[in-house]
Parts: sequence; structure tokens; C-alpha cells
Amino acid sequence: MKKLLIFFLMLSSIPAMAGGYRVALQGARMLGMAHAGVSVFNSAETAFFNPSGVAFLEGENQFSLGVNLVFSKVKFQNTNYLWTAETQNPVGTPFYAYFTHKIDDRFYLSLAVYTPYGSTVEWDQDWVGSHLVNKISLKAIYFQPSLSFKVNDFMSVGASFIAATGSVFYNKNINRFMQDADGNRTDITLDAKGVSGSGYALSLSIKPSDRFALGVTYRSKVLFKARYGKAEINDNPGYLPEKDNFKATLPMPAELSAGISAKITDKWLVAFDVNETYWSVYKSLDVDFNHLPDNSMPKNWHDTFTYRLGSAYTLTDALTVRAGYYYDHSPISKGYFSPDTPSLDSNNYTFGMSYRFKNWTVDASFLYAQGLERTDSYDYYKEGLGAPRFVGSYISNAYIASLGVNYKF
Repeated sequence: MKKLLIFFLMLSSIPAMAGGYRVALQGARMLGMAHAGVSVFNSAETAFFNPSGVAFLEGENQFSLGVNLVFSKVKFQNTNYLWTAETQNPVGTPFYAYFTHKIDDRFYLSLAVYTPYGSTVEWDQDWVGSHLVNKISLKAIYFQPSLSFKVNDFMSVGASFIAATGSVFYNKNINRFMQDADGNRTDITLDAKGVSGSGYALSLSIKPSDRFALGVTYRSKVLFKARYGKAEINDNPGYLPEKDNFKATLPMPAELSAGISAKITDKWLVAFDVNETYWSVYKSLDVDFNHLPDNSMPKNWHDTFTYRLGSAYTLTDALTVRAGYYYDHSPISKGYFSPDTPSLDSNNYTFGMSYRFKNWTVDASFLYAQGLERTDSYDYYKEGLGAPRFVGSYISNAYIASLGVNYKF
């Protein structure tokens, strides 16, 4: 089991995207419709978007499996000081796996394994913002079993338990000036594996006819707790401990989603979702060391809304095409914009297709995320008696390809 978790964590490397460290890539089919899947019940991806909707799936069992390839980049500049930098983020590979099962005409089971939160931001070592971050990587995997109950022919409810595991890596320079005897900048690496937390989800589906559906899903916050983190000082000037241990807690915020879908014709489906993410739970990034001075980085993020509009059109019995758009808000308040999570407001454009043969369906989608330029600062870095502001302009983009399969049996 431990080896399997390590494999999943390696697979779930995720470059930073818009919307904090939320990663909305939980289904290749629904991604083609801008991830507007709360009221669309047509594959095992429903186990994530709205577990109660499993009661409206066709067949006894369904299985979905998929992976994404994420290519992203953030650029930074400060024209007053002629500072420029850009991230060297690795290719991200967030994944998902879902299974649904009909117990009888009233009760349904599902299991979802997915990566809803995570980020990897990697700047050049010792860049101009290295006192805030050189590299940070969060990897989170959710395991979500659900039980759904069909109240009547048009309504169902669901309840889920969430167990989360993952890892956190963070490297930054100690401050703007500290060096070792050879003139190398002193940095600290924080590494925590086996980070864990738990939560729950509740869901509701209403489908009064084959042409119309409503859905609501609430997913609780999960507190990601690092209890046995390891800290190491690199290029030590000689008077700091070489190693230390630390504890930290990072919140995965709660999310409320509501959606509506309608079949305009027998071949044309339109869906609209609204997601509210409760980022205000992220007040600060606090690290408690055993020996080194504790560190606190104020965040004070705010809650955000994401609006999603998606459409699907059935060209033939085998081929369906999809397109969508969503607008994602950054949760970062003015004066708290730090390069460790350079989240920008963004326009997001999606398209996709599905090809069905017998009980198999292959789903492929593409997403272009256009981060809107923002000039802002981080005003709360403390150094001695001062608090030097880190100011600059940021712009980002990401290209994501998604591939998945769904099987009915």
C-alpha cells in the first residue's frame, strides 16, 4: 500500500494554476464542457462531480480512469528595478479513477480517487524573490467512498467520507542577505511526507425529466497536517543548526457547487455550474520548528466564485463533441500577492470529444488557461525591524491535455 501511495504522489505532480492551489481536472469528459458536471450524469465521473447522481447512471457498474498533462508558466517583472523571472515548472500529471455500483433500486456505491488540490511552482534558485520562495510543491490525493440513496424517481441524495494524503516540499532563502563563508546564499528546505487529513461531502440530484437536471454538492475543508516534517539548512553560515523538525497545517478549503443542465434538443446538451470556494480559511502559512524560530507568512485569502458554461452535441451514435468556458477568480487579496502561489484571475477555454464503441468510451479534452496580468505586492515579509515589499507584475498561461476512458458493465 505504501508503494502504491508513493506511485500516486509521483504521478500527481501539478504545476500551479489559477484559483489558488485548486486543480479542476477531475474528468476528461466534463473538462470538455468547462468542468460543468454537477448536473450531468453520464459517466463514472459523476462519482466526483455529484455522487448522488450515480443513482441516475445507466447499467449496474461503470469505471472511469484518466490523466492530464499540464504545461504552465508564470512570468514576473518589475520595470523599476529591471527584474525579470519566469517559472520552470515541471509537466504536471494530475489523474483520477472512479467506480460506481448499483446495489439495488434504492442504494448505490461509488469510489473516487482524484487530485483536487496541489501546486508546483519552481523559480530559478537565488532569483530576486528567493527570500519568499525558490520552489514549492504540494501534492494531495483524495480517496472518497460514497453512498447514494434514490428517494424517488426524480431525486437522490448522497453522503461521502474523504481521506486525504500527500506531501509538501518548500525551499526558500533564509533572507535576502545571509551567505556561507564562500558567498553562497543560505537556504532552507522543508520536506514533509505522509501529510494527511479527512473530511466529508454531501450531494443532491434532481432529475424530473430526461431533458432537465439540477445538482448541488458540498465538499468540506480538509486540514492537511504535517506532523513529522524535516528541515535542512543548505550553505550554512555556521551558526544555524544543520537540521530540524517542524509541524505545519495547510487547509484544503471547502467548496459548494450548484449546477443546472438542459437538453435543448435530442442531440444538444447545455450545462451551467457555479462553484464557491471558501479560501478565507487560509489565514497564514505557519511553520513551527523544534529549534529554529517559528515562521508565519500572512495570507488572508478571500472566498471566490467560478462560473462555468459547457455544451455537448451528439454528432453520431458514436461521436460527441464538447466546448465550454469558465472564469476563475484569484483568492489573493491586494498586498498579499506572493510568488509561492501566483494565482491570477483567468479566462479558460475548453473543447473535447468522446468516441463510443460497444461499452467503452474514449474521452479527450483540451484546456487553455489565460491568466490575466496583475501588478501587486507582498507587504508582510519581515526582516529584522523592517518589512520590505516585494512588488511586480505577473502573467501566466497553461495548456492542458486530458485523456480518459469509461467502461459500462
